Amino acid sequence: MSTATTTVADAVRIGVKLYAEDPGAVRLDRFIPVFHGWIQRGAVPGLLIDVADYAHVPEGPGVMLIGHEADHAIDLGEGRPGVLYQRKRDLDGPLDERIGAALDAAEIAAAELEADPDAGNPRFGRDELLVRILDRLAAPNVPETLEAVRPALLAALGRRRPGASVSLERVDDPKGPFAVRVRLSG
Repeated sequence: MSTATTTVADAVRIGVKLYAEDPGAVRLDRFIPVFHGWIQRGAVPGLLIDVADYAHVPEGPGVMLIGHEADHAIDLGEGRPGVLYQRKRDLDGPLDERIGAALDAAEIAAAELEADPDAGNPRFGRDELLVRILDRLAAPNVPETLEAVRPALLAALGRRRPGASVSLERVDDPKGPFAVRVRLSG
């Protein structure tokens, strides 16, 4: 599938962020060698290329693991550290499956970090997350995009958390990409 999209249903550039349960415990300097280790041992799926340190950027990407298909990061956006998975290309299937794949990849990254003592034993919540679609033409940050994405997002979440109550709230930022805050309970 091409990275060029024409409608939100074609979106491939899908990101998912899981927030740190104890933001004060997240020390960015620990993640540089951890991410280098991921490259060496292929800890997560995909071609992993390099690690970039953006700790100097306020509320920025923190520390990034750059990949061919996707990037991973300890993201500092919104003033809330978390693990971010951002798909860039090569994601097939209907939108609910592509969102589900991004959800799964974020969970895999979080679990890898939680299990790694060199990362400082961070914990990432699974009941609040941020889902972004980084294609402003196909998915402008307007209420209509949320309505177009809602069925696929609910289907993807329903398969991963059957019976959970789901709350969706569009992040109303006219300068930002389409983003929706997801809260799960039960």
